[in-house]
Amino acid sequence: MPVTIIPARSEQELSSFVDLPWLIHAGEPLWVPPIKSQERELLTPGAHPFWDTARRELFLALRDGRPVGRIAAIVDEKYNAYAGESCGAFGFFECQNDREAAHALLDAARRTLAQEGMTFMRGPLNPSANYICGLLVHGFELPPVIMMPWNPPYYAELLEGWHLRKEQDLFAYLIERERFCLPDWLSAEVARLKEQGRFTCRTSSKATLAQDIRIMLGIYRSSWAKNWGFSPLSEAEAEHHVKELKGVLDPEFFVLFFHNGQPAAGMVALPDMNPLLKRLNGKLGLTALWHWWQARAEIRGGYRIILFGIKEEFRLMGLPLLLLDFMLEKARRNPDFQWVEGSWVLEDNVAVNDLIEDFSGRITKRYRIYRREISA
Repeated sequence: MPVTIIPARSEQELSSFVDLPWLIHAGEPLWVPPIKSQERELLTPGAHPFWDTARRELFLALRDGRPVGRIAAIVDEKYNAYAGESCGAFGFFECQNDREAAHALLDAARRTLAQEGMTFMRGPLNPSANYICGLLVHGFELPPVIMMPWNPPYYAELLEGWHLRKEQDLFAYLIERERFCLPDWLSAEVARLKEQGRFTCRTSSKATLAQDIRIMLGIYRSSWAKNWGFSPLSEAEAEHHVKELKGVLDPEFFVLFFHNGQPAAGMVALPDMNPLLKRLNGKLGLTALWHWWQARAEIRGGYRIILFGIKEEFRLMGLPLLLLDFMLEKARRNPDFQWVEGSWVLEDNVAVNDLIEDFSGRITKRYRIYRREISA
């Protein structure tokens, strides 16, 4: 039977769009199901603040009347205005190992973005670089951590067979307790910086958590301003992130550094909630607390550094070393801690990559952002 591409506009079609990953990945032991209600909210204009300055068209690929793939075509006006680009994103891509269906979905996204006046496609962005993004191209045998994607190896073949080409790779670094060992020169440098006392620092707390997240997002906005693919969060998006992070963030693994009382840098590591998400299988309900209790040991053992930012004027004053040293010292004192993943890091961010490697980090996963000119 031929493939049919339809826009997913009705409530029933949106439900099919949200449910599709379970049809594709249900037998995959490493796939982590998202929470369906959160995924639906993220995809719904009017329900999620990202769409206040963006628009999208969702598509389903049907074979013999049954969904076999999906994609979103996204125009992020805020990003394009900030970056001075005419970028049309594609995201939320899921597909069976079906070249015809995958390419038909990409063709539909390209036509939509061309009609919107975009000059090139970039993705996967779900729905932007401030959210889950990238296609896993190395590290398929490892489980993903919180808010990082997992996909089977054939996804890259489907995208590259449509002449999408690498634009940027994103690295995931693993630092493990049993491998952690600082070289003597680095230990001496950290000790020297601490003696200078140019910065004060503190971890967050339940009382200050919401305020501290806003401070951290301000640091992130300032420190990432010149990075590839960056666009600032809107105030509404920032507030939405505050609400989401408050529910999972461990204040002890959230540190802020100050210079003369002004925020200078910060780092946030989230406990890896994916063991819980696997148990929940997309649904929040009365058994969620029981599932958390069953998964608690795994959750406490692993973390992901999700935010790492240093204002530009302080980068040459040793703050990167102090940030990582602080976080790893906290980890060493936590008997449950086993590992932390730093993800993601731009492949061209050489300074940060070198720093993490100095702190015993090693690249274990690689995610790819693809690009294709719309006229090509």
